[in-house]
Amino acid sequence: MNIYTVLESLQREVTESKPLPWPLQEKSVVDRERLLKILDKTRDSLPEEVKQARWISRETERIAAESSTKADRLVREAQSKGREILRAAEGELDRLLSKEEVYLRAKEEATKVLDEARLEARRTRDEADRYARETRQDAERYAMKVLNGMEGELSRILAIIKKGQESLTGGDE
Repeated sequence: MNIYTVLESLQREVTESKPLPWPLQEKSVVDRERLLKILDKTRDSLPEEVKQARWISRETERIAAESSTKADRLVREAQSKGREILRAAEGELDRLLSKEEVYLRAKEEATKVLDEARLEARRTRDEADRYARETRQDAERYAMKVLNGMEGELSRILAIIKKGQESLTGGDE
């Protein structure tokens, strides 16, 4: 059953409802159970795109959270690796400094290792940040595309419902 058939059933139910006595003759009594069943059919008849969009929205949120978590983990790993490299470099520096004959060379090598470790840590952190930003931007663009499509479809459905309401109330609201 498609959405239009269900909406026609809803309109027919309201149109065929019994009017209340005077002075409320503009109002009517509707069979609540039948109306609820029709609304259930309406929900079941929603286009698959609406259901998919709802799933996509949830999936986008999950992916964004997962990406953020992954980026945080990458940053922590980079920081940990950087600290490990720094400790190794400092240890190497201490070892080399204890030997007087290689003092200058050891100092240069240690400084080089420290600089490289800092550079590598910075690169890893920058790469993790960039990945997280790009993933989030991609997820947000996709979510906006889906939500814009849903907005159009829901606006069309809302217009049909408003038209049905106006025809039921005679346009007095």
